[in-house]
Amino acid sequence: MTFAREMKWLGGAVAGLALLVLPACQPAETPEPVADYSFVHEVSDLPADPAIRYGELENGMRYAILANQTPPNTAAVRLVFNVGSLAEAEDQRGLAHFIEHMAFNGSTEVPEGEMVPLLERFGLQFGPDTNAFTGRDTVGYQLDIPEVDPETVDTALFLMRQTASELLMDPDAIDRERGVILSEERFRNTPIRRWNNALWRFRLPETRVADRDAIGTVEVIETAGREQFVDYYENYYVPQRALLVVTGDIDPDTTEAKIRDGFASWTSIEDPRGDPDIGTFDPDRPMSVGYFNDPEIYTIFTVDVMQPHEPQLDTAEARFRNNLASLGDRILSRRFATLTSSGNSPLIQASAAHSSDFELADRASVLAVARPDQWREAVASVEQELRRALEHGFTEAELAEQLANMHTSLRDAADQAGTRTSAGLSDQIWSNWRQDQVMTTPASMLERFEASLDDVTVEAVNAAFRDQWDGGAPLLFLATPLALPEAETAIREAWESSAQEPVSPPEEGGATEFAYGDFGPAGTVVERDEVEDLGLVRFRFENGVAVTFKQTDFEDRSVRIRADFGRGELEPRAQDGVDIIAGSVFTSSGLGAHSDDELGRVLAGRNVSGGFAVGDDSFILQGSTTPSDLRVQFDLLAAYLTDPGWRQEGLDQFRAVIPEIRRNLYSSPSGVLQADVTRMIRSGDPRYGLPDAEQVAAIDMDAVRAFLTPALSEAPIEVTVVGDITEEELVAAMAPTLGALPPRAEDWPDYDEARTIRFPDPVSEPVVLYHNGPDYQAMANVYWPTFDDSDPHRTRALSLLRAVFDLKLTERLREQEGFTYSAFNNDTASDVYPDYGYLYVGADVRLDDVDATYAAIDELAADLAGGAISEDELLRARRPLLEQIENAFENNGAWMSWLSQSWAHPERLDRVRALTADYESITREELVALASEYLQAERSWRVTILPREPETSEE
Repeated sequence: MTFAREMKWLGGAVAGLALLVLPACQPAETPEPVADYSFVHEVSDLPADPAIRYGELENGMRYAILANQTPPNTAAVRLVFNVGSLAEAEDQRGLAHFIEHMAFNGSTEVPEGEMVPLLERFGLQFGPDTNAFTGRDTVGYQLDIPEVDPETVDTALFLMRQTASELLMDPDAIDRERGVILSEERFRNTPIRRWNNALWRFRLPETRVADRDAIGTVEVIETAGREQFVDYYENYYVPQRALLVVTGDIDPDTTEAKIRDGFASWTSIEDPRGDPDIGTFDPDRPMSVGYFNDPEIYTIFTVDVMQPHEPQLDTAEARFRNNLASLGDRILSRRFATLTSSGNSPLIQASAAHSSDFELADRASVLAVARPDQWREAVASVEQELRRALEHGFTEAELAEQLANMHTSLRDAADQAGTRTSAGLSDQIWSNWRQDQVMTTPASMLERFEASLDDVTVEAVNAAFRDQWDGGAPLLFLATPLALPEAETAIREAWESSAQEPVSPPEEGGATEFAYGDFGPAGTVVERDEVEDLGLVRFRFENGVAVTFKQTDFEDRSVRIRADFGRGELEPRAQDGVDIIAGSVFTSSGLGAHSDDELGRVLAGRNVSGGFAVGDDSFILQGSTTPSDLRVQFDLLAAYLTDPGWRQEGLDQFRAVIPEIRRNLYSSPSGVLQADVTRMIRSGDPRYGLPDAEQVAAIDMDAVRAFLTPALSEAPIEVTVVGDITEEELVAAMAPTLGALPPRAEDWPDYDEARTIRFPDPVSEPVVLYHNGPDYQAMANVYWPTFDDSDPHRTRALSLLRAVFDLKLTERLREQEGFTYSAFNNDTASDVYPDYGYLYVGADVRLDDVDATYAAIDELAADLAGGAISEDELLRARRPLLEQIENAFENNGAWMSWLSQSWAHPERLDRVRALTADYESITREELVALASEYLQAERSWRVTILPREPETSEE
């Protein structure tokens, strides 16, 4: 994976800050709720989805059942409680989450250590398919079952029933699990988590919210006795607090009978504890300022206005009012996006939202990420844009843009409702229940939206937006890596000084037309072939553009498109790092006729996207769309190929965010793994890892342009399309766009001289790197060199060996030793770099356990090489892989991955054909032979990541 791709993931982490602290919106205004009901749709005027069967047992447990065929022959089961860590007593802090772990450590009918292996034998993989979660007000358990035969469904329901009331809480099992929980606390002790808790303490100082982070305290984790566990379990794991959800390819009548038969016997103790008293909210709190300093935190500024929470019933009128307020939030967020897209704003990212907090307060918020050295200017920017919205309101053009986007989103959701996944639907059902929201259909949501459009006026949106911000004094909170003297005073002064500056009304600007749509005479198809066994059509236009198309019905009215061209990382470049930067700035630099910000306006209401990446052996342009916007999507891709913007603002945005990404990466061992080790395991190849500050400063847009232009203008183009359209529709959209481009080169250099990546030499002692995070976080990592991807069967055998290794790592490092919350492992076999591949194992551990972790890993590897692979382990490793493959054959994303570049690499089609059979045919003896040849300690390269001494902290 190149850093350009990692950058996108990390950028998503920055974007996710808003999600971390701004929960889903609640209705803005509605009548008082009715006191007694099982489900809110019983007392609301909103129609519940008629396909969902709701019910309640005599013991108070509620359930919801929904038949759904995506993916076929699978189901999702959820058991969720309306209680979480807020209900913990002081000596129970962390036990709501700890009990979640104990669900896998023994019940009256499932011995300790048997639940996970049992599920693996049915094809569930621990983590992706078998998991649980704990929040401040919710605990939940999830099983995604790969088959819906009676035995598998019965087993899933049986295990949920065991979890509900039959957990043993054996003291010895608790002691064995303490190390795992401490490892998870260590792993999750990030700057963002620490900031989030500090922010809640500032927002709600007279409550227990900040002190009930789900992970709890180290003291309680280390010392809590069985009685504290049992007290929480018996008082809160009660049927009247639970919802059981089953969605999937099941018969509702049969499933309901199983639920009633299995859960009717569940009873609670007499007079279980009620909802906890979590504290109070002060509605008369004056303007307040808070400050959080952490050397590794982003610079984050929040402004909140909080009012007493008013309980509300979910009704059509409430949702309409909430939509008005949300439209105001969207418009203000869009204004912030325009500012940040310039590349010279003190803000890196900012958004507005509103929410309700723990039934205590209703909150309007702006969250902004800023450049650290410009925090004052960022505070002023937020203050002025918020005040501009409140004083002058929004424009017709701004409202039209957001209405178009909202309308398209609702329309597409309605069109695609028939192929929503069972897991997604199951999570949506319980989430709606927890928010006391009616689970309506996408079609009814669209219908209500369209019926209300005449009432959605600028005046109405302005009023709803202002209502959110009236009635409370602003609460200002700044998190920064800078140690600010008299910080609260400085923040207040920055805000109040800005408030003295007048703000002008927004300019009324209408949307412009998309400038691209004429690329010349439509091209013609000159070559066509069908691959019947895989359901493919392959054709080529006269200009050389080659297409692989698979028509599917896996996602209703959804189409995925990928265009590969050039050689990606293999292409020559004048400066190291230009490839990494190009992958991040190409689309943010816009098009010749439109900036990236302008594209958001001119394409409002169109379901199109443009993503770009520098792959190992190709440049990649990709998008997803719907049949109605297919032509516009191809217009956009063709425009990126023929008229890139090369605007400086794209590079300026990158330069603004990269220091923050660098700071975040070096704040944890796993971040250092991404930033530095990615390059080190390729012997320092500069195409991988994190670009240093000097490289970023030295590379300008001319260098990016020189790197990309030859392939953009001349390289052969191979397009892969998977989705719910016909071949005729695809040709009609492509012929006047990519098919109309000037003829492309018939071939392109292979750049064999660039296909050289060398694995580092073995080390007798681990290489040592350092992170800037907490002083008790460390990581032990082992890499064994293997082979390239030239032999698919061998590659798949390595993947199966890795899966067996994963089982052993979980059992040894997590369950037996308690060294780590979760061991990391993967295998790589390159199809670009000859002879390059590796198998990797890593673990986040305490400093004191680093040497013991290496010893345990070596012992497990030696056991594998010595033949210690049981038939049960092989079954538990292979079955989930086969189930994943079966589901992948019904998944557009999987087909896109398999088929991309299949013109350049036609052998990929045979690999698809052999996929299942290959994994079924791999023998235990093959795995032992691979382990014996490759998993030798003396062949490995190792890196230990330790905390840096404070005086040497670096970014």
